Amino acid sequence: MVWFFYLSVPPASPHLRDHVPDPPPGTVGSKDPIFFDAASPAIDLVLNDRFKESLPLFEQLQQTYPDHPAPHFFKAATYQSWMSFSRLNRFQQEFEDNIQLTIEKGHERLKQKNNPWVFFYVGAAYGYRAFNHFRKNHWVDAYFDAKKGVDNFEEALKRDPRLFDVYLGLGSYHYWRTAKSNFLRLITFWIPDKRELGLRQIEFAFQHGTYAPEQAGYNLVAAYFDYGQYDKAMQILSRVLEKKQTAGLSDLYYKGRLLIEFERWPEAESVFREILEHLENDTFASAGYKAECMYWIAEMLMAQKKRSEALEFAERALTQSEERNAESELEGPFENFREIENKLKLLHQYLKGKREGEDYW
Repeated sequence: MVWFFYLSVPPASPHLRDHVPDPPPGTVGSKDPIFFDAASPAIDLVLNDRFKESLPLFEQLQQTYPDHPAPHFFKAATYQSWMSFSRLNRFQQEFEDNIQLTIEKGHERLKQKNNPWVFFYVGAAYGYRAFNHFRKNHWVDAYFDAKKGVDNFEEALKRDPRLFDVYLGLGSYHYWRTAKSNFLRLITFWIPDKRELGLRQIEFAFQHGTYAPEQAGYNLVAAYFDYGQYDKAMQILSRVLEKKQTAGLSDLYYKGRLLIEFERWPEAESVFREILEHLENDTFASAGYKAECMYWIAEMLMAQKKRSEALEFAERALTQSEERNAESELEGPFENFREIENKLKLLHQYLKGKREGEDYW
């Protein structure tokens, strides 16, 4: 869930979006004077995958502040997290409606007063909408919404340089804009590599944000994984898990993928078996997510020279993948399902045709 960010820093400048503060020790980021205390219990529920319990609390905030964009933003972020958790888009309409209301009510409120936190919520809403456009391959819409998000974040920082949660949004923009530049070059023509800047900004939000630390942690894990810095990704994930009651499904998925990179096959197998057990007991679980877990279990079994068991899971994964509904299911954080399915088919072909003495790994 992306919860995006008064310090003695230089005045805001046109390059503020490329800035990483260096605050004195003990400096604390700004808190929304209206919503920080009121929303924190519900945000904590979301971070612990208790989405259904959190929504009534945000509904109460909406009833109390009907003209403010923040409750709609919180609801949209909750629906997005819930969908990412299950990899199903079953709340897409609710998400889109609340994003639109965040933007509309935010702009209306900014006509009356240029409040930095309103700029923040509007910027974060544009960021979410850009992400959804990107996921649907709507590159032009994604680019322009991302730019609107960054513009609003910069306006927030001009009015409150200690609104540190903004750096999660800025850092995510800078990192993933470069990481996904093969798509975006069609409309931006040339994109400088700002991944290092993005990582430093997300790291800053992780260290100093008020709403942002947990989500910044997950963004760092994903970015460091994408960047091939697996040790750093695991360190950040461990720090995030220290603050949680129990490891959630996304926590386990990140952990499992990192264990694979460290070639810790039995541990990775155990983690993906745990995820699969949870999914198989969930009425709304994604068929594609199940198939992916079966694929990784098959890979781990193959790595441990357990060919017959690996073949069994590969065949289960192929059968499960046939049940996937591409219209209703979401992609995973790293590969799309087509890439996973192609790897699965190659593994299955290898297992079926393996010659004695041939080495897979």
